[in-house]
Amino acid sequence: MTDELRVHLHYTMRGSYPLRLLDVLFCTERAYFVEYDYLTPVDLVFGSPDQRAAAFASRVVEEGVPAAIETAEAVETQPYDTLDGIDIHSGGRVGRPKITARPRTGAATTVRVHGQFDTEPFTQALQSTVEGHGVTVRQRDGIGF
Repeated sequence: MTDELRVHLHYTMRGSYPLRLLDVLFCTERAYFVEYDYLTPVDLVFGSPDQRAAAFASRVVEEGVPAAIETAEAVETQPYDTLDGIDIHSGGRVGRPKITARPRTGAATTVRVHGQFDTEPFTQALQSTVEGHGVTVRQRDGIGF
């Protein structure tokens, strides 16, 4: 893999039951939605999502993107040249921030951010990463239904 990691969106979830724990790795040419664990209500009560997310982030830093991807349960790859846009919803007062990658054809991929997140710097870093690929990055207020 020649893709270089540019932005690491750490500790996100999608789904309803069981929740799926994933990180989004925005590299130079594509985004990887890396699903590395399933969470049950018991996991949530005992705080294991924090520990599992931290372990995955450490693997990305210490071993690199290819090694981290090899350990994943599932990986969705979205080359920037196939994306129409990426929406970043702030979450508003009651919701969590949400990121939606919208391909030109096919279904969108959405994750909710459960880790530390600052919308403005993330948006700027993402715009810089996808520059030249024709991907629109939009920052929006609210929870983004």
